[in-house]
Amino acid sequence: MDTATAASPLGFEDWRHQVCELVPLLAGPTETDAHFAGTLSSMTLGSVLLTTVSASRGFVERTPRLIRSDDVDVYKFGLQVGGTCIIEQDGHQALLAPGDLAIYDTSRPYRISFSNNFRMTVAIFPRSLVRIPKDDMATSMAVRLPRKSGIFPLIAPLLKELPREDRSDHLLPSTHVGDAIVSLTTAAFGQLMEKSFGEDPYDSHKLLLAQAIRFIKESLQDPQLSPKTVAAAHFVSVRHLQKVFEMQGTSVSATIRNLRLERCRSDLVAPRYRDVPIASIARRWGFNDPAHFSRLFRGTYGCSPREHRSSTLRPPTVGRSQGRSRTGS
Repeated sequence: MDTATAASPLGFEDWRHQVCELVPLLAGPTETDAHFAGTLSSMTLGSVLLTTVSASRGFVERTPRLIRSDDVDVYKFGLQVGGTCIIEQDGHQALLAPGDLAIYDTSRPYRISFSNNFRMTVAIFPRSLVRIPKDDMATSMAVRLPRKSGIFPLIAPLLKELPREDRSDHLLPSTHVGDAIVSLTTAAFGQLMEKSFGEDPYDSHKLLLAQAIRFIKESLQDPQLSPKTVAAAHFVSVRHLQKVFEMQGTSVSATIRNLRLERCRSDLVAPRYRDVPIASIARRWGFNDPAHFSRLFRGTYGCSPREHRSSTLRPPTVGRSQGRSRTGS
């Protein structure tokens, strides 16, 4: 077992250097460098690197550019020990307080913003050791995990106690300790997914759904808009995004199509677009085949685009009843 311990608090640059040796990150203090103090200590337990990090107020961020230049394919499974932090990944956001657990994936962008007196113990291990499909695990990234249900209550005390110096001499053979951490972690997530898979276990599903729909609405005129581009914009897999939409009884493609049709329906009866050809309105919202657009429109609204426009924009008939309505009674 290899153990490296920071003997005294580090300034920001030394702290950043040590943190980024584990996984390349952007890092910064929220306040001036002169007021920053942090520590980092690590021990190797077989395939697991157990690291305890403390810091003043600041942030670390794993960016797409850093991932492209150095794709470290590991999970980080963290126990909040002191202070608070906000962790963000895959459209999820979790506020962690002491005793809370969360997991995140270094192969996708994430950000952690932390308070003063921040302290976290993190078990770092290859993603390949967790025999749960990556897309299924994606639902749990940057989510505050249950403290009091399943196997998670067994893991938190283990992560809290292992870094204690008076225990480090009693951890041999360390390989078995690392194996135990990975096995418990895999069992905990397997149990969690067995209970909640296909339901809506986290508010993060609703958050991702809302963010994805907002993105779709803002991108309807983009001819490249597709489930793939929506998923990429939120750093999730297409499969995971589809599952979130399926929970609401729809799909990403159907949502895009229906929102585009609704925009066309609205524009067809807008006075300012009265003289714009129907094909131009359809093309503006992503329908390049007029015949296909007409079939979709009729199937959705029960009339053709031309019928919808003519019935709504028909010149008003001025009659006696209309004259009376102007004078009132």
